[in-house]
Amino acid sequence: MSFFKDVSIVGGLKDFIAFARQSPKERIVPAILAILIPGFILFLFVIDSKVNTAPPPGQKVTYFESWSLDRTDEEILADRWAIQCVKDKQAAKRKEAMKTIGRMSGMDVEEIEREAKEYRAKNGIVEVKRPDNLTC
Repeated sequence: MSFFKDVSIVGGLKDFIAFARQSPKERIVPAILAILIPGFILFLFVIDSKVNTAPPPGQKVTYFESWSLDRTDEEILADRWAIQCVKDKQAAKRKEAMKTIGRMSGMDVEEIEREAKEYRAKNGIVEVKRPDNLTC
């Protein structure tokens, strides 16, 4: 590294001050810009090396509920249908949002829904019957 043995920041600053005193004022602004712009770019390289260097987040732990062993089948089914009610509400909300987007983009939403219903009927896709006493 014999190239860098003659490099000195203090000497460079002294040379710049001597240059600024001897030169007309019109040459000082470009000289300052010639120093600041590469300095700013080097500063960005230093900052960029520290971006996205955090360790990845840990594994997400999902806990489950534990139920008593003496639960009846009716209680189990009631819990399952309660969860299904929440899922049905979310699906209905999403379906309405998609219909709105379809209408806004000029699609015939009713025809698309009619075609989907015909497709399900033709292929034997049947929706599970909900219990009569189910209230969502």
